[in-house]
Amino acid sequence: MSGSSWAHDTAIRAALTLALSLVVSAPCLAQSDAPDGSPVVLEAQSLFRFPVGGVTTSGPVVAAGRVWLLSDSKTLYVVTVDGVAVGKRSLSTRRTGFIVCDAFGRAAISDGESGISLINRAGQEVWRVELGVAPTGAPIFGPDGRLYIVAGTAMVALAPNGRQLWREPLPADPCTSLALDAGGGPMVGLLDGSIIGYTADGARAQRPVPGGVPAVLAEGGGTVLAAMADGRLIVMPPPDSATAPVVPKVVSLGARPIAAAAGSDGFYVLSALGSLVCVDTEGAERWRTTARLDGGPAALEAYRDRAVVLTRSAVYSYGLDGSEYRVLRLRNAVSTPAMSPNGTVFAGGADWIMYAYRFERGLSALAEPSPPRFDMARIDAVAKEESLWSFSPSDDSSMMNRLADIEKSIGSGTIGEETVDAALYMSAAAMGRMEAPFGSGASVPAPTPRGAMPRAYACNLLGMLGLAQAVPILVMIFERDKDPAVRAAAAAAIAAIGLDPEGLAMEAFARATDGGRLDAQAALAVVDAIDSLYRANGALEDRSGILALVRISGGNYSRVVRSRAEQALKRVSSAQ
Repeated sequence: MSGSSWAHDTAIRAALTLALSLVVSAPCLAQSDAPDGSPVVLEAQSLFRFPVGGVTTSGPVVAAGRVWLLSDSKTLYVVTVDGVAVGKRSLSTRRTGFIVCDAFGRAAISDGESGISLINRAGQEVWRVELGVAPTGAPIFGPDGRLYIVAGTAMVALAPNGRQLWREPLPADPCTSLALDAGGGPMVGLLDGSIIGYTADGARAQRPVPGGVPAVLAEGGGTVLAAMADGRLIVMPPPDSATAPVVPKVVSLGARPIAAAAGSDGFYVLSALGSLVCVDTEGAERWRTTARLDGGPAALEAYRDRAVVLTRSAVYSYGLDGSEYRVLRLRNAVSTPAMSPNGTVFAGGADWIMYAYRFERGLSALAEPSPPRFDMARIDAVAKEESLWSFSPSDDSSMMNRLADIEKSIGSGTIGEETVDAALYMSAAAMGRMEAPFGSGASVPAPTPRGAMPRAYACNLLGMLGLAQAVPILVMIFERDKDPAVRAAAAAAIAAIGLDPEGLAMEAFARATDGGRLDAQAALAVVDAIDSLYRANGALEDRSGILALVRISGGNYSRVVRSRAEQALKRVSSAQ
């Protein structure tokens, strides 16, 4: 955020956080220190307090080292888990339907009756999408930043840049929240007694659940747990497994399930009456205990060696054997608290304060699926396949026509199952790695297609598609292609995607600006790319981007180029 008052407030809060951390009481006792092995009961001791100008109405939500919450002052706050304010945003409402975070430190929030907005870590809007119908429940992010949401009776997939990739009608009304399937796509339970799952590219697989209607879903290692509305737990092996679905020994939770999570030893399920049950991946009960719920909402979180139940009045942690480790008593929380892997619990108080409480030691988060990479073997395989069926795969005109067809699919939001193949084809075209037609003789040591136009066009379409997996490919093109137009197109495509997860683009921009080796067209594209990455994320984690802007603003470039770099440098450096 910009503005002297906001910067002043941020500095004061950071100093207050440091002071409080120095005077807070000693760390909590370990389980072995408790008499008779009983749980350690903790009275809430705050690590820091953060004023939020009103009662917390949505959140807190913890992800990627940040805490998000909305208060009834119509202000969305973003705070680090250490208590440093990094952003805030004024909204038109006191309550939002959901706050859901991606792996890049950003959050999706409901916006109006049928809209959804992506907010960066500084509280600035990155994009807004009008769904045309009210979303049914909260969305969910895939590991590569794709966003999945049920809009009415359709499953919708959005790229990280907000572009619709596909929309598929559901065969029946949904009855569960969304969960991630094994491949990183969404799955949801339906009122017809089935579960439907999608790949990230929209291919679907539907499987019936033996009797009843699912209420809560969880997935771990390809195995799916369906917690049924009648309290039964059904564990379903991966679709390619020959094992039939197993009905576990736990016939009933005793009440409707309200939450489920995959852990390192199976699945945890929490019922509305507080029954907490662990079942293994074959459906057998491992242990059962009772969490003391307070009649309000409750949340369940799983770590490598802990299950944590969070309510407004208390937070409970359990070991892998079901033993209760710690209990944190809360006094004035007005919403369901949230926990960070560093062991801190965050709760919005009735006194307009968000509290951070010491609770657990640092915990190991469970491994999440990694997004598939666009490796060179897959790119070359697509290029080779193209050469086998096409008489002119590397002809500029033919390639422009093929790319134009792909652009229509991207533009209409119907690319769906063709997403990966199209992205690999565009990568091959952009890199000049298209094979010569079959039987045409040895290839020449030059990029194919020969013309810069189709290579630049392919870069533009990769940016339009918006997948972060394309960034390493675009970085290679930026550094290796000899044509200025193609290099500029690669930088512009990175800007359109808005993500640089590994910092490869920033490092490449810094190297390219060393010694003033860039032409004016590429230099402008680099400036715009760094500026766009900053606006899409709300900060620059890699200071290589600032170095690139400094070099361009003081380099041997035209007044227009240097002025653009100076303006971008002011925006970017003001938030560092």
